[in-house]
Amino acid sequence: MSNVRTPSAQGQEAALSSLRWSDSEAAQAWLSSLEALIAHAHATTVDQLLPLRQRRLGHVEAERIIFEASRAIAQALAFAARGLTPDAAKG
Repeated sequence: MSNVRTPSAQGQEAALSSLRWSDSEAAQAWLSSLEALIAHAHATTVDQLLPLRQRRLGHVEAERIIFEASRAIAQALAFAARGLTPDAAKG
């Protein structure tokens, strides 16, 4: 549960400044990655709601995971939103 990465379109995010919504394959890959990030944060949250003896994660590790996932989700949404602006279509 500790590897949190920003969603990408099969590694294309580093090369692109925004998501190309017209590329259905890239959009689907991005959505799948975003879904995985949300599921990861949710599983961590559910773990912290269990009785103390049943938890797999300590509170410090859970806080780190949720913070990283939240940051990655915000970055992913900003990446996707840039693809909706008129300037993104030019580049």
